[in-house]
Amino acid sequence: MSRMRGTRLEYARGGRSILRDVSIELIPGEISVVLGPNGAGKTSLLRILSGELKPDSGSVTLNGRDLASLPVRELGQTRAFLQQQTHLDFAFTVMEVVLLGRSPFMTGGERPKDYEAAEKALQQVDLSDRAHDSYTTLSGGEKQRVHLARTLAQMDHPEADLPRYLFLDEPNNNLDLAHQEMVVRAARELAQSRIAVCMVLHDINQAFQIGDVVHIMEAGRIALSGTPGQLAPSPEIDRIFKISLNRIPAPEKACTQLVASS
Repeated sequence: MSRMRGTRLEYARGGRSILRDVSIELIPGEISVVLGPNGAGKTSLLRILSGELKPDSGSVTLNGRDLASLPVRELGQTRAFLQQQTHLDFAFTVMEVVLLGRSPFMTGGERPKDYEAAEKALQQVDLSDRAHDSYTTLSGGEKQRVHLARTLAQMDHPEADLPRYLFLDEPNNNLDLAHQEMVVRAARELAQSRIAVCMVLHDINQAFQIGDVVHIMEAGRIALSGTPGQLAPSPEIDRIFKISLNRIPAPEKACTQLVASS
């Protein structure tokens, strides 16, 4: 079946429980947003779903197969993961960094289609004019956009038979408002291409505007799940985030907009 399932996931480190009995389903064509206070387990959940970490118990299946059984190359062709912070100190050009996303598809050197995917991704993140610059000379926001382009290039596999999965851990880090909107636009375009997008966000209002499904985590568990319309406003959300939120009309957009009460 074309979906990813994490079932009864448990994860602990240093004697501290980080994930407790977490079950989640990602469906190609949908944008899932994971919200929650600091330390709720959001990043650990994404790392387990992407295959970066192994759970202590529970299972993750991708399109009906055990995630842990997939060959590295096949996993790289099926899912991409933009981490919250990526450190790269080599003097690669921007283009060379983006081409790293194409490595699961290469058997030798780069092919014309790899350069096409990289150029398309750089155009999507508004960095086409920096393709031949050294990555180390970029600002923090520009570096974040380069790594987003790398994951977009990795997802550029239109001949793939199976649906794909993109994980974005706080993709708006260091980005101005215009480029935050770019992330939203890219996520929506990918979802329209049979890609399941799962992202961690901290901005609850943005999350409720972007997400088809929102999962709210608390203390290692998924406390609430549903569409934005099903979830907001909610006393449980107020309790989890320790702030009172109200819905305000937004007739110009078909979305839920929340504001904090004074």
